[in-house]
Amino acid sequence: MALKNKENIFFLFFFVSFFLSIANNFYQIKKFDNYSSYTSSEGAHHMITNDIEVFWREGDQIAKDIKNGKNYFETGGEYRRPYMPSRIFAFFSLITSENLLDENKKISLENKKIIILIIQSLIYYFILFFLYKKILFLFPDVVAKCTIFFLAFEPTIFMYHSSFLSESLFFSIQLCVIFFIIKKDQTKLSLLMFGLLLGLLYLQRSVAIFYTVPVLIYYYINNKENFLKFLTCISSGFIIVLLLIGYHNYKRSGIFYVISTQAKDGFHMYLLPEILAEKKKIKYAEAKKELTNDLEKFVLEKKLNLNVAINLKPDNEKDRRTFYDYQKKIAINMMIKNPLITLKVIVKRTLSFVLIDPVAHVYYFHNWNIDDGPYYKSEQHKMWLLPRICYSLIIYFFCFIGAISVYKNEKHRSFLYYILLSILYFIAVQSWFGSTRYFSPIIIYLSFLFSFGILNFKKIIEKNLYKY
Repeated sequence: MALKNKENIFFLFFFVSFFLSIANNFYQIKKFDNYSSYTSSEGAHHMITNDIEVFWREGDQIAKDIKNGKNYFETGGEYRRPYMPSRIFAFFSLITSENLLDENKKISLENKKIIILIIQSLIYYFILFFLYKKILFLFPDVVAKCTIFFLAFEPTIFMYHSSFLSESLFFSIQLCVIFFIIKKDQTKLSLLMFGLLLGLLYLQRSVAIFYTVPVLIYYYINNKENFLKFLTCISSGFIIVLLLIGYHNYKRSGIFYVISTQAKDGFHMYLLPEILAEKKKIKYAEAKKELTNDLEKFVLEKKLNLNVAINLKPDNEKDRRTFYDYQKKIAINMMIKNPLITLKVIVKRTLSFVLIDPVAHVYYFHNWNIDDGPYYKSEQHKMWLLPRICYSLIIYFFCFIGAISVYKNEKHRSFLYYILLSILYFIAVQSWFGSTRYFSPIIIYLSFLFSFGILNFKKIIEKNLYKY
């Protein structure tokens, strides 16, 4: 009876977290589905801004093209950002018969946008529920429940379900990947589906392009005798997704490519100015200007057309790819020639990256006035620094205990390898940028270590109390 009551209480809290997420969906829409009063920038929408606005506008154009009878594989613009978000918005526009932009090309303010947020919450908590049913048979009861509680309530994760950013669906796909990882019997068909799922992860966030590598390393460690089957089937599924992207790009622009162009110029845009400033002992703005002047000179010499409108002509896209290749070449050469400075800059950014930021949504995504300068240099950001350090240290403390305890348990050790490989992967591909937003997918993996840490910390306390 006691066990049944505990189970009922667990499900009660689980559904409370779900309904809180739905309530937050409505709150965010009611308060922030409007044009900003926090900035003088004309046309700045509270919730749909920066990358989200790019996805939203491209989604509107794709939906209109399809309505007008255009072939799907000829819609959209340059594959610069993640593939799927703009298509999700386009699909939303088509099924609701709502234009994403009004006649003035401004974000549509009709109330149907709440549907997207509700669906995000439904998908996430639905998958979380079935993940609980799965891990309940693999891990101790305390670990299973604690993991689900953590993933349901942790504020950094929780807030993304009420945002149009790409994270919420990315989290849901991550949970599905974990579901496959802990699945015991893997047929060739299920492994092929797993490869497609990894492709879906990449479509949602470009950073997952090489995530098949840690997954395959895990399978090699865990099942060497059947590794060829895992390698072939998973890779086949993933390659199907890449071929789909490549075909789409080819039909649209005449160029076959599968990696977003944003991956080519990222180092040059976000890392190189700081490296150059450190190298020459000049201000960041001066380094930025020097790099910009060099790019302008290259564009003039090569007579490149860098027009970035949607539905671009192939020649324009070829010119931009030449431009991106040059940026990539310059960045890599400078990083190789200045390894110590590069390492120093990346380490500094990584330290910022791993500091969990559960309050970023409050300021950065909605209430922050960009006329006051960058949020990350503001007094509000400094005010939250100590609480964030304490919050992060608490989580890392239990994760450290959890990692040690799982390593000692041979039954769960292989799962630890998967968790650590995943964490290292996302640190390696994103930490150089420094933004705490990109740390959020790692929290999904930390939840398991945190829960094992809670269990073993509880055992340590009980053992010491028993002595007395």
